[in-house]
Amino acid sequence: MSDREPSRDEQRVLALAGVCQCALLAQEFARRGHGQPEPLRCALESILVLNENDTEMALGGVQGVYAGLPDIARKSPDPSAVERLRYAIAMIDIQKRLRRDTTAASRLRSQLEEIRDGKTIQDPVSPEGIAVFADIYSATVSLLSPKIVIRGSERHLKDETIVLKVRAVLLAGVRAAYLFHELGGRKWQILLGRKRLADSARRLLDAHSMGGY
Repeated sequence: MSDREPSRDEQRVLALAGVCQCALLAQEFARRGHGQPEPLRCALESILVLNENDTEMALGGVQGVYAGLPDIARKSPDPSAVERLRYAIAMIDIQKRLRRDTTAASRLRSQLEEIRDGKTIQDPVSPEGIAVFADIYSATVSLLSPKIVIRGSERHLKDETIVLKVRAVLLAGVRAAYLFHELGGRKWQILLGRKRLADSARRLLDAHSMGGY
C-alpha cells in the first residue's frame, strides 16, 4: 500500500476508470464474445456496494479498475479507444438522466438493495448472477432514452449469453458513473480537461506498478 491515500482528483479518475473498464468489457463481449475475467468480477462485485463514495471500498481501488485506466492515460486514442470513450460518455449521460427520473432511480435502488440484503447472488460472475444484473438493467436503465448502443459482431450480439453479460457490465458502468458524479466528475472534464485526467491516471498507474495504492 502507498503511504498516502489517492487525492480527490485521483479518486475521481478511479471512478471514471470504473466506467471505462465497463466500456472495455462491453466492447470485448460484443466484438470477441468474451471479456477479461478479473475486471469482469471487479465490475460486477461493485454493483451491490451501495452508500459508499470511497473508490477503494466501492470499486476496489486501482486494482479494481486497472483495465480502465490506460484509456484515460493515453495521449492519442486509437479508433477502438474512441469507441470505448463513446460508451463511457453514454453511461455518464444515462446516470444523469437516472438522477432526474426519481421513480426509475428509486426502483433501481430498491431492486439492488433487495438482492444485496437477501443475498440472492452467491457469485456475481455466475450465469445466474449475470442474468439477475442484466434483468435489472433491462427493467430500469434500459427504459431511459436514448439507450446505450453497443456495436460489435452480429454473431455475438445475437447470442443471449453475451447480451446478458453486456447488460450486466453496463449496469456496473452506470454505478461507476454515479460515483464519478458524486466525486465531482462531469462529462465536460472528459472533453475539455483531458490532460488533467490523463496526468492523474498515469500517476495512479505508475504508483500501482511500484506497489503503491
